[in-house]
Amino acid sequence: MRKKLLTALRVVAVIIASIFLIWFTLPLTYSLLNFGNILGSAICLYIIFWCGLNKYYKKIKKRLCARKLFKTLWRIWNVCATVFIVYAVTVSAIMAYAALCPAPSGATAVVLGAQVKPWGPSVNLQQRIDAAEKYLRSNPKSKAVLSGGKGDDEHISEAECMYEELTSSGIPADRLYMDDKSKNTKQNIANSFKIIKDENINESLAIVTDSFHQLRARLIVRKQGIRNPIGAVNAQNGKVGIINYPTFFVREWIAIPVELLK
Repeated sequence: MRKKLLTALRVVAVIIASIFLIWFTLPLTYSLLNFGNILGSAICLYIIFWCGLNKYYKKIKKRLCARKLFKTLWRIWNVCATVFIVYAVTVSAIMAYAALCPAPSGATAVVLGAQVKPWGPSVNLQQRIDAAEKYLRSNPKSKAVLSGGKGDDEHISEAECMYEELTSSGIPADRLYMDDKSKNTKQNIANSFKIIKDENINESLAIVTDSFHQLRARLIVRKQGIRNPIGAVNAQNGKVGIINYPTFFVREWIAIPVELLK
């Protein structure tokens, strides 16, 4: 009975890992390659080999562990793999918590920028614009700081692009403030909060960004000494966003400790 259960669990693990392996490789079809899909694909391949080809896995293990040095290295690998699994599960749970924290009542939306294409907002930026619009309509007393400078390959700043899209959707211009100088999330937060203080608007924050990015954005806020209430307003993912989601989610596993160590 136990053997059958283990076999069934291995089959399920292989099926799930295979699905995620396809999911991690799909972004490669339009040249999206980063640490997220590299690490994610490597984890999936390891699970498929470990569970689906267990007989060969055991043979390799037996041969390697015949030598004392390799046996020690194998134990170190197992310890590191266990620690990484615990870390990945823990940080994923915290990321989910950060993404589910509701925005305080009447909070000021800080909309983090994303790339502007020659024809208008990128898919990623449009999703954040849509989330900001929905939040502002649901919270008529709230205002928003639109944050993002002009990159070398952008014809206007990200903040200006967001401003044009929101005002054309009927959001009053007097509810919107622009930070068109920021080049990264750290500057987005710092410049936006300076505008909030200078304009004397609600200092509670509603961070508008992708759900996987909420925890890192929150960490950046806290590292800058801002202790005001923070909530999440998550961009809703379309088809491209769903394809990219695991890649960017796994990338955050590395980006978060890097941010903490800065």
